[in-house]
Amino acid sequence: MNITIKDVAKAANVSVATVSRVLNNKNNVSEEAVRAVNRAVDDLGYSPNFLGRDLRKSETKRILAIIGTTEQSFYNDVLRGMQDAAYVEGYDILIVTTRDNAEHEMHLLGMLFSRAVDGAVLLAPRLDSKTISDLSKRYRIAICLERLDIDDILCVTIDNERAGFDVTSYLIAKGRKRIGLITTKVRSQSSVDRENGYRRALKAAGIPYDEKLVYYGDYDLSSGTRGCEELMSLDSKPDAIFSISDTISIGAMTYAVQHGITVGKDLLFFGFDNITYSHMFMPRLSTVDQPCYLQGKTVIEKLIANMKTDTPDKSTYMLPHSLILRESTGD
Repeated sequence: MNITIKDVAKAANVSVATVSRVLNNKNNVSEEAVRAVNRAVDDLGYSPNFLGRDLRKSETKRILAIIGTTEQSFYNDVLRGMQDAAYVEGYDILIVTTRDNAEHEMHLLGMLFSRAVDGAVLLAPRLDSKTISDLSKRYRIAICLERLDIDDILCVTIDNERAGFDVTSYLIAKGRKRIGLITTKVRSQSSVDRENGYRRALKAAGIPYDEKLVYYGDYDLSSGTRGCEELMSLDSKPDAIFSISDTISIGAMTYAVQHGITVGKDLLFFGFDNITYSHMFMPRLSTVDQPCYLQGKTVIEKLIANMKTDTPDKSTYMLPHSLILRESTGD
């Protein structure tokens, strides 16, 4: 049998509004009513949210971490950084996934609305920028890894546009002029930023942008394989391929190896994220390393600081990235 707030009100002999005020730690409730409500809650075993927070405290010491999927291995280090920073401050991290569904993401944020958690971190959010911006005016929310096309929410990420520029510039410095790009149909801001960096590097080197050299797919291995196949079917083939994730790049390299293309000589490959498989796959993949652990740690430290102030920090913090050079670029 599910106990409702009406059951609590009846048992405490008060109104539903009074129960609500007690559960939300409002001041305008008598001590007698508070005792009656808390007694009824204990007797009935009522839980106001899915975890049943301590009704006598104004904070839960819990932070929600919302990710789209657990398939991206670089999330592990981000979440570890979040958990370590939270532990120092006496907080717990609740990790939930959305399967990249915006509606489910909003549903999960209901834990924030009902005060089941004190704050939330969105990793690769699917909700639109305006919705997240509006929510951040009322609740303590932060973005990690991604960034939004707004500047009024706490965000910890890297400069993805600069990273895309650095990769493409490096390939150009290796003498490559026909640089393919395998990116995604999903228009996440990080993908867009990396693409913009690719374009800017070409322009800076005086190399015309060729839309035929850009393949739009998904984030999986097979998309990389299909992308490489399509790019290598061009009359004027690429001499290097930059993929916006390591998983995509490994799929692309798999196609090259299976078709007798010498990786690191005939065709250079550069990935992004420095996942574990990037240095297990042979030849090993050159990639962009982003400080995942530090991003997770930093976003929690700054979010907790925001919970303790009436003037929250809504800055965007871009942490440094680095290029990891391996055999796929002839290094």
